[in-house]
Amino acid sequence: MPTYSKSNRRPQIIAVGQVPPPVTGYSYITARMIETLGENADIEAINISPRNRLGTSKHLHKGWQVLRACWRIATNSRRTTVAYFGCEGDWGLIYTAGLVVSARLFGYTIFLHHHSFSYIDRWSALMRLILSAGRKRTRHIFLCATMRHRFELQYGRIDDCRIVSNAAFVDPSSMLKEDALLPGPLRLGLLSNLGREKGLYIFIDLLRALRQCGVNVRGVLAGPIAKEEDRVNVTAAESELGGALQYIGPVYGEAKDRFYRDLDVFVFPTVYPNEAQPTVLFEALAAGNRIIAYDRGCIRSQVGKSGLAIATTEDFCLRASAYLAELQQNSISTSSRETIVCEFRELKSTALLSVATLMTDSGHSRFSSHLGCCS
Repeated sequence: MPTYSKSNRRPQIIAVGQVPPPVTGYSYITARMIETLGENADIEAINISPRNRLGTSKHLHKGWQVLRACWRIATNSRRTTVAYFGCEGDWGLIYTAGLVVSARLFGYTIFLHHHSFSYIDRWSALMRLILSAGRKRTRHIFLCATMRHRFELQYGRIDDCRIVSNAAFVDPSSMLKEDALLPGPLRLGLLSNLGREKGLYIFIDLLRALRQCGVNVRGVLAGPIAKEEDRVNVTAAESELGGALQYIGPVYGEAKDRFYRDLDVFVFPTVYPNEAQPTVLFEALAAGNRIIAYDRGCIRSQVGKSGLAIATTEDFCLRASAYLAELQQNSISTSSRETIVCEFRELKSTALLSVATLMTDSGHSRFSSHLGCCS
């Protein structure tokens, strides 16, 4: 890491990544990380979010934004010492590789924030290129110990890294549901950019399976639906399942808080290949919800004792149905929800400490003097 002078001059950081809109877990966390780094440094932020999410125009616009960022990296190198990049997955690594190579050519120290398991689950030549270009003077930011461990199994030891959980950027609920002990249907929810990859159809199949088993259940879907086919199928499922399924559309602010507060269990059967550490799971835990999810990325460590992480090789509906039937029999108490919230608060506190030491530098008074590798 660079050594700043002992003066009060704040470090200068150029930060490049996707920030909302559109709102995704990756863009939200990138925006929050840039905001947090800006508390102790002067930030020049460059947004490379594409205007359109599909088609050639997406890549043309994003490519232009990346070229603009590379130009700023080149022209800013005399006064800026650190470059922060949100690392993309799949073919998005092409953009990340271009940024990393540019930063190394001009002598920057690089913070590379990993958000995807796509290049961890499968070896990637693009990631190998990124590591070859920027292995020295690069601090890797991983989301959990599992992510770091599996990354090193694929690409070898990483000498300088930090673990910063997304829990740092999620606020606990200020109010828990007061009617947790009252009888009624078991309330399940899914919030995401709704589609097949995020488990939309598995969620609907789970409601069907639970009704066949005689479990009194109500499911709520929240979030945007991009594809017309998915929208039509959700409407048909609402009609088929009657009051057991409701789609409430995108939710933000207080409406999103109320969505989580009114749930008993958050269900997230994601099969998305880039899935790493979904923000929605921390939001659910912050509201005291139990979680049932496929075990992908960091999800098992997120769920912990507050739900069920199902192996991707298992029948999701079968395992989840058995768990939920038992959960309904035992009921869900307010105290158990409070326990989940307290455990989340501890996770958040630990994550905030990790953020505080992210810019550690023994020569700069604004940052902690603690230094360590892969902490």
